[in-house]
Amino acid sequence: MRQLILLYWGCVFLMYLSQVYYPVSGRLDSRQTDRQYFMFRRSDMFMVIVIVWLTCFSFLRTSYNDTGNYIFFWETAESTRDFLSSGGLLDLTGNPLSLLWQSVSHNIAENYHVYFFLPAFLSSFAVVKLLKRYSVSPAYSMLIFFSIGTYVMYMAALKQCFAMFFLLLSIPYAEERKYVRFYVLVVVAILFHTHAFMFAILPLLFNKPWGKVTWIGLGAALFAMATYDSTLGAFMEYAQSLGALVDESELFDGYKINFLRVAVYWVPSILALVFRKRLFGNSSRLENLFSNMAIVSSIILMIGLVQGANLYARMAAYFEIATALTLPWMIKKLFAKRSAQYVTICAVVLYFGYFLYEFTVSKNFGSDYSAITLWQFILELVHPN
Repeated sequence: MRQLILLYWGCVFLMYLSQVYYPVSGRLDSRQTDRQYFMFRRSDMFMVIVIVWLTCFSFLRTSYNDTGNYIFFWETAESTRDFLSSGGLLDLTGNPLSLLWQSVSHNIAENYHVYFFLPAFLSSFAVVKLLKRYSVSPAYSMLIFFSIGTYVMYMAALKQCFAMFFLLLSIPYAEERKYVRFYVLVVVAILFHTHAFMFAILPLLFNKPWGKVTWIGLGAALFAMATYDSTLGAFMEYAQSLGALVDESELFDGYKINFLRVAVYWVPSILALVFRKRLFGNSSRLENLFSNMAIVSSIILMIGLVQGANLYARMAAYFEIATALTLPWMIKKLFAKRSAQYVTICAVVLYFGYFLYEFTVSKNFGSDYSAITLWQFILELVHPN
């Protein structure tokens, strides 16, 4: 717990230094080229430190959430040659690229931390670059990113880490209407984690929030919640008739998402509804996109109030980083400078309080983290048992 709190405030502080020395614009917008997006500003070592820190915290872990299961699957992975010869890459609905990396990493090193390293680095890199590129306040966005549990979700879901890297990198292409490149990255993400298929709707989210499509989506979600067993049961039968593999235990696991968690996620969505005219009167495509993504994540998470908590939390995670982007922008646009500072301070206190609540009271984010040091990892690589 203390390690995570240190990481939390350390990354927020470093992102603050980055935005002070390398100021950002006041809009959820970007005028960087594709090449600039993939490159670091030459002197912005603050971002480099954040990425390294996030990566090390994730890949050096020895226990947390599903870490034990991932280690078991890595230890029992078949050789790369056997995996390829058995047609493992042809099982397009079975996360083939994730299984391929599991096999390759097991072959190249007798250390499961190598297996954890690549998804940890890729997801950390993509998140930090995204926050820096689009947020009006990268430090505040980083705080929200931690507080709502997005980081620990990525850390706990290794396959989703891979998928999120490609999905986050696809956003600029959707923004620029380069849909071939966008969908290529989405397909690659799906081959790492099948739930990534939901990101295919992204081009539909550039319209102003809370239009007809939003209300239709919300109505469908409420109907599904009211008739969960019959509606989802019929959906499963239809999916299975088409040959799709649907895990019934995920939909009907009996676990519900905490109501407070759903309420916290709904904050930007409610602000977008109440202040729609002020926020979106002259909004850009990206401001519409990230606001709609936050709404989508809220609606998906809301369905988990019935059951299927783990499934809907993981599905919402594909869109929830938008919450970290939209809230700072909304506060900046709705309030005068002095008032915005007071509102931000209050929000920081409340979000950190929620973060502590989730770890100490609700324990939704888990508290079983342990890790080795970077030096220990290096020694294990040099002198394997």
